[in-house]
Amino acid sequence: MVTVPPAAPGFDMNTLYVVVKGLESKVNNLLRQMDIFKNDYIKKNADLKREVKVLTDDLLDLKRDHDGLMQKMDLVVKELRQTAGVEQVSLLRRYVDLWNPIHFATQRDVERIVEAKLAEHHHGGHTVPVPEMKTERR
Repeated sequence: MVTVPPAAPGFDMNTLYVVVKGLESKVNNLLRQMDIFKNDYIKKNADLKREVKVLTDDLLDLKRDHDGLMQKMDLVVKELRQTAGVEQVSLLRRYVDLWNPIHFATQRDVERIVEAKLAEHHHGGHTVPVPEMKTERR
């Protein structure tokens, strides 16, 4: 049981009651505002966590894509290193132009020419017609 001390002269209990009720109302308002702030904080914190997770996933995807591109670029560079350079191609072109493979004779052509020359030589200077040569491509 609560005992109230005797009131001092000039002190009104009704005034005290009004002051206490006003303070109680203010405390209740402050508690409501604190609950609102707390709920907003929790909601914003959850939203931020979600956004950070999405950003982290996007960053990981970008990293995987970057790694894949780097591997492909390394493969392309490796392949390019194995191809002939400008100097090698020009050297090959000079050799091909020098040899001029269009005028090469096949082994059969050479054998026919040699046989014709040997036959001509054995027949005492009579010319034996050389069979017509067919040009074959290799």
